[in-house]
Amino acid sequence: MKITAQQEQKFYDDFYAQHLKFPDQALRCDRAHMLGYLADPAHPLYERKHLYRGALQRLLALPLKGCAVLDYGCGTGDWGVLLATEGARVTLLDLSPVAIKVGLRRAEVNNVADRVRGVACDASDLRCFADAEFDLIYASAALHHTLKYPHAVEELVRVLKPGGKLILAETYGNNRLLNLARRLRWRLSREPAEQGEDILLSAREINLLRPHFRHIEVAPLNLLAMAKRLFRGRFTHAWVRKFVGALEAVDAVLLRLFPFLRRYCGEVIIVAEK
Repeated sequence: MKITAQQEQKFYDDFYAQHLKFPDQALRCDRAHMLGYLADPAHPLYERKHLYRGALQRLLALPLKGCAVLDYGCGTGDWGVLLATEGARVTLLDLSPVAIKVGLRRAEVNNVADRVRGVACDASDLRCFADAEFDLIYASAALHHTLKYPHAVEELVRVLKPGGKLILAETYGNNRLLNLARRLRWRLSREPAEQGEDILLSAREINLLRPHFRHIEVAPLNLLAMAKRLFRGRFTHAWVRKFVGALEAVDAVLLRLFPFLRRYCGEVIIVAEK
């Protein structure tokens, strides 16, 4: 089923509306809070802790003070606000105006409202931004949502400065067996098409980026450990954490001995320099 930007926007407006009711404490998002969320088995971010720790490490290694950052597909704005607490000047971008409201409230709660602005628009047309406006673009599980829209890649590249960096934390879709399992889960859970998860970022999509960047680092994560998806919401159980930890340990050995298997991992961090 083909969906329009308006259908996807409506879905996420409804989804993010609940976040407007969250207490201030639930919207805290600086370095310490993010590290705490990633270490908390009860927090939704815990499932992707290795992916997000890797992204966080790469982001915090950059000179962020005064850096012009675009949080691309910002969702509830946690990553963009975190970067603002590190001194960056951040623009939150999302298709959903409600997501932008949540992100701006998060900025107020974290005392960085003066360094954060929000823009709600379709990623296929970023004329609200000048050429080469941003030093850094970060997208957390967002690019696969926008690739289906015409000119989205070209617009993404246009607003990034020469020498600027694009950092992506994404799903990785080269593994046909894993993709089949994903799609089966979507059907069994009756995931609505309007959620916009129809593209899984793979080598094909990364190759669309290559002509626009002088260097691209691709760092795949989690092979057997993608079985963690079966235990979503159950990481508070010690036996689940031990089982997933054992799979992660096996992955470390497998991927060191057989590097070609990295292509079939389920998550990936991408760092591209323009």
